[in-house]
Amino acid sequence: MSTATITGNERLRGAMVAANVTIEGLADHLGIDPKSVERWLSTDRTPHARNAEAAAKLLGADAYHLWPKLGERHRSTPTAQDEVVACYPMRSTVPYGLWRSTLAGATTVIDLAVANLLFLADAVWDLPALLADKSAAGVRVRIVTTETPAGPVTGLGDVFPSLLAVPGLRLSTHPGLRADVMRADDDLLVTTPIDGLTPALAPVLHLRRLGSAPMVGGYLATLDHLFATATPTRLTSSHLRAVAA
Repeated sequence: MSTATITGNERLRGAMVAANVTIEGLADHLGIDPKSVERWLSTDRTPHARNAEAAAKLLGADAYHLWPKLGERHRSTPTAQDEVVACYPMRSTVPYGLWRSTLAGATTVIDLAVANLLFLADAVWDLPALLADKSAAGVRVRIVTTETPAGPVTGLGDVFPSLLAVPGLRLSTHPGLRADVMRADDDLLVTTPIDGLTPALAPVLHLRRLGSAPMVGGYLATLDHLFATATPTRLTSSHLRAVAA
């Protein structure tokens, strides 16, 4: 064993062992070459802030504990570009499993501002069960949908009737909802509508909050405004029949 391996980043090595995460597993999660993770372990090299925060979240650790020089290398206030994990030209180019895995990784907050209910039903096939489990585990779950859905869909109760009976979920509608914003803790998947294009052709941003979050902060403020001004969803007799069925 080389001296570099022995004197490398033992904090990172210990966190990976404790979390049972391999070099390849961490690299795959971050979408980088395993050799980069090997360099983090064998030297005092500090990764980009975005990768450091994502790695720390996976390992259940603090990024600044794993890489003490992180604050010295990067500006105390991240730029908006630092928060962009990925940008996809349209919804079909987003890795299919990303929608569900993002929600499944939430430990504190899940916010869904959803104008396109049918897409969400397809992207996260077990959404009612997943959200019920998260709510039972203490995760705050809020869902707001459009007040006047387009097409044959008439509301949340038609697409996800079982959600109406899940304890702890906050369900509501809002007349001004256009974009689809899915938040799970510090990660957001945002579908940005473009006039003249169907939602399926709209770009999707994968964002991750860093520090004061100049870009993500705007979306978080929007979510809070939506939920503060939304109308709570109430069970109707037809919804009760659907849930009972």
